[in-house]
Amino acid sequence: MGGPLTAAGGDAGAAAVEPLRPQPPPDPKTMARWYQLEALERAVRGNTVAFLETGSGKTLIAVMLLRAYAHRVRRPDSRRFAVFLVPTVVLVGQQARVVEQHTDLVVKQFYGEMGVDFWDAATWRGVLEDGEVLVMTPQILLDNLRHSFFRLQDIALLIFDECHHARGNTPYACIFKEFYHPQLNSSASDPLPRIFGMSASLIYSKDLNRDKYSKQISEIENLMNSKVYTVDSESALSEYIPFASTKIVHFDDSNISSELHANILSCLNRLTKKHIEALDGKLHGSSLENAKQRISKLRRTFEYCIYDLGVWLAAKAAEVQSYKENILSFWGETLDKNVEGFIRNYSEEVHRELSCFLKNGHIGENFPADSQDWILTPKRVITSIVLEPLLSSIHQMSGWNVKHMAGNRSGLLSQRRKNHTEIVESFRKGKVHIIIATQILEEGLDVPSCNLVIRFDQSATVCSFIQSRGRARMENSDYLLLVGRGDVEAHTKAKKFLASGQIMREESLRLGSISCQQLENTLCEDTYYRVDSTRAIVTLNSSVPLIHFFCSKLPSDEYFKPLPRFDIDKASGTCTLHLPKSSPVQTVNVEGEVSILKETVCLKACQELHAIGALTDSLLPELDVPCDEEPDIVVENQFEQPAYFPEEFVDNWHSFSRLGIYYCYKISLEGCPKTASPTDILLALKCDLGSDFTSSSFKLPGGQDNASVTMKYVGIIHLNQEQYEVVILTNTKDGPFCRCILKNSIVWTPHNNMFYVVSGFLDLHANSLLPQHDGTVVIYKDYFKTRHGLTLTFENQPLLAASKLVKVRNFLHKCYSKKEKEPGGRYSVELPPELCRIIMSPVSANNLHIFSYVPSIMFRIQCMLLSVKLKVQLGPTVQQFDVPILEALTTKKCQEEFSQESLETLGDSFLKYVTTRHLFSEYRLQHEGILTKMKKNLISNAALCQLACSSNLVVL
Repeated sequence: MGGPLTAAGGDAGAAAVEPLRPQPPPDPKTMARWYQLEALERAVRGNTVAFLETGSGKTLIAVMLLRAYAHRVRRPDSRRFAVFLVPTVVLVGQQARVVEQHTDLVVKQFYGEMGVDFWDAATWRGVLEDGEVLVMTPQILLDNLRHSFFRLQDIALLIFDECHHARGNTPYACIFKEFYHPQLNSSASDPLPRIFGMSASLIYSKDLNRDKYSKQISEIENLMNSKVYTVDSESALSEYIPFASTKIVHFDDSNISSELHANILSCLNRLTKKHIEALDGKLHGSSLENAKQRISKLRRTFEYCIYDLGVWLAAKAAEVQSYKENILSFWGETLDKNVEGFIRNYSEEVHRELSCFLKNGHIGENFPADSQDWILTPKRVITSIVLEPLLSSIHQMSGWNVKHMAGNRSGLLSQRRKNHTEIVESFRKGKVHIIIATQILEEGLDVPSCNLVIRFDQSATVCSFIQSRGRARMENSDYLLLVGRGDVEAHTKAKKFLASGQIMREESLRLGSISCQQLENTLCEDTYYRVDSTRAIVTLNSSVPLIHFFCSKLPSDEYFKPLPRFDIDKASGTCTLHLPKSSPVQTVNVEGEVSILKETVCLKACQELHAIGALTDSLLPELDVPCDEEPDIVVENQFEQPAYFPEEFVDNWHSFSRLGIYYCYKISLEGCPKTASPTDILLALKCDLGSDFTSSSFKLPGGQDNASVTMKYVGIIHLNQEQYEVVILTNTKDGPFCRCILKNSIVWTPHNNMFYVVSGFLDLHANSLLPQHDGTVVIYKDYFKTRHGLTLTFENQPLLAASKLVKVRNFLHKCYSKKEKEPGGRYSVELPPELCRIIMSPVSANNLHIFSYVPSIMFRIQCMLLSVKLKVQLGPTVQQFDVPILEALTTKKCQEEFSQESLETLGDSFLKYVTTRHLFSEYRLQHEGILTKMKKNLISNAALCQLACSSNLVVL
């Protein structure tokens, strides 16, 4: 059928496709032909099938119909959309571009490689939220209707491209049988979509008898509930579109002698037997059977090539399949490495042996050169594969670029959608001159630059004949049929194919006045299963694919692929379905009609799987855990949690000063360098810390000698307010004072904001010399003037010997400590007294060193108080055990001597164990994949965080 449209309404190449314009495109009615307007009028009045030749502009009729229905898909009160179905993925993009070019509707494309098979209802709702025209392959729509992601009444207009596929149990036909006609025959008032079909051939049959034409046309009309629109004769269209001239070309078979033929087959059989026997002892089990089947299949392929294509192409087929990259794609799947090697060795030896039978010479001598772009249409994929190197090797065609196209379901050399698109686009642009394509290029694809189509094999059906002829779109194009000389049957068949178009037109016009007959309801109660809540349905036609899809979602790896197994006893009419061990349903048994035993047992299996929850209410494999097991909230990480400070350390003076009671704890510090051992510090608090602090000890691993701290309760003291008052440290001494106060004092120098410990006086003054690092000397007075901008007033005062105040470290961190510098090193400085402010005096260096441990000690006591409070909050069950709460609260990042890692490992192991046992006993019918996901959701950080929040642990 037609592709992109020219201004006259015919089909054009990709070069005619323009980007979407901001203003609405012009109305295509202004460039439509009379028969297109007639067909549009019929389609607006009722369901219609447009039966017109390829290139006649059927797509333009669909575009005009979409414009006529635009107001219905845009109504805010009724969210409906139009669906444009095309039989192949290649046509999805082509037809979507046409609709976008000629309408201002929002067009969306859908095909299997997008992963639509794995979308759920929510995903589809999000994708369809702003879509007005959906272009897709029919299986996608059928699956969505079966899973009830959207319903038939949601569709305002349903277009079927190449509608001759509406036959048997194809997706086109199933849409009508399973959904359209049951709704049409029901009493429901739900609206049905308008149907519009397009085709260049209504007959998809090998039977060329005229009486069969009327029957098949009636069948497609009744199935689609539509009437056919067509023109009287081909001549009515000939003034608008070019028709390819059909020519029959006779050829003579190049027979080889029977002796040579026997020798070649004998050689092939010998090699096959040799390589199959070589597999024994080297491969085992499934790998052995797999390799034997592959070699046997290759042998049949090579034999076909010898009979139908000749020895040269048979050798070429063996050569192509001996390449590693081709041996993988030939089978459409990844082979076992051992099997791959045997297959490649077999192909290589077949190629060598067949090459010995070839004569010297060149292929294609005296081949006439031609500048035409043409398409060669063989029937088998292997033919298209080997014809590419054949044509490429012809000397006279050395400047022509040859490519082959084949579908990806052949089991041979598979190509992806991207490969097909690139080849067709290159053909349109003149970069590819010859395409060797199977029927994948027959239907609807627009290649306007093609002026020659060669039918390599005879067309199997009328539809195949008409569609392949329609690929030749240029003026004065030719359609060549290769017929063996003397093959009367093939010649007669070709003549009937040529007359079939006019016969179909005559029969369609004759049936025009006959109304469509009501289709019998094909959905009996025992042929489908429907979910009441969602209206999702599985039928005999869809049950087998659904079971295979369910098995594909079970746990698997590179060594095991879960597949269903069927044991059918035709004599008794019974069938047993064996599902993989990971399936909650293991076996299903049915008895019934032999021809549909497999479908029947799969339908029953689907019903049982849904009953136990393995299939969702949309009849898809259950991939999620039960809702009541999932955390319903996720607490976001808060980086600025309020710091906890024990209430024992916090108090308002006025609240307890009248009592004046202090609980005293003696903190003994042992193993501290530079101090007398032990050294005691008294800690007075407003309240009793409890029994955990009556006598406790801990280490400070951050010191040089791993100092230890012992904390002991010593009693209660009473202090009044006057006894409590102390000198505020910020009241510094500034001005004249006795020099005795300076020794063993802490001073602050405002000019550099540093603190120093003064050890005594030096025999130096402001005019003394100060050695520099570069070897020069300068007097102290000039140094302070130059460096700090200070002028010393008291030049004769002796300078103070001072050192920087010891830096307070975190002695809880387990780290290696560097040896402190001795006084007189680079930390020893000389200070003028007039630049100093006394902070504290007297204080010994020993006391300063001791109090450098106090922050670490107090932090550890604070953490211990936190652990005690948490233990009390957890209740008496925890208190009766000796649980190291503080260790459980300490992460490895704290860099302490202990951490929660060992407890976390133990806790995680126990949590996983009890969770696994609970899930296994609660959900015995679920497979390990679902159970693992449920366990992950139960013990995930998000779930545990929610439990902590609900238990009010987050404040800790």
